[in-house]
Amino acid sequence: MKLRCAAYARFSSDRQSPASIDDQLRQCRDFAVRHGWELLEQHVYRDEAISGAGIDRPGLVRLLEATSRPDRPFDVLLLDDTSRLSRSLADAVRTVEMLRFRGYRIVSVSQGIDSQNDQADVLMTVHGLVDSLYIKELAKKTHRGLEGRALKGLHTGGRCYGFDNVKANDSVR
Repeated sequence: MKLRCAAYARFSSDRQSPASIDDQLRQCRDFAVRHGWELLEQHVYRDEAISGAGIDRPGLVRLLEATSRPDRPFDVLLLDDTSRLSRSLADAVRTVEMLRFRGYRIVSVSQGIDSQNDQADVLMTVHGLVDSLYIKELAKKTHRGLEGRALKGLHTGGRCYGFDNVKANDSVR
């Protein structure tokens, strides 16, 4: 029997390339073809320029709503890697457990993790922990950079209404 697949892809910020989603989906499509599975285009879900720190992403919400339907629209969820699903360990574990409870198989293509394998829980937890540490470290580095700009008297982001933006010379940065 040919397994029917959905795919979920995400990138985090408007500073990243929208092509990232195409690259992730290409990996998922190639994986499905190699295994003789069918990736259903109507079940390709995506979130563009949305952080994986939260779970309230429109594409992910639509995906989870589809999995709650009684007609089981697909059998397997393909992800390029676990960080696409979530950067929060708690959210990742809850989401994976919910999908598995509903009878869905989850495959993280680039990491070689398949929820049908005995070690999948351990691997997903370890990768989920690494994924959540990444976002915490990124937050610290971002804060450090903003603090440095503020200490130099530079703007730290957002819109400054009532002021004209003037590009600072390179010696101030």
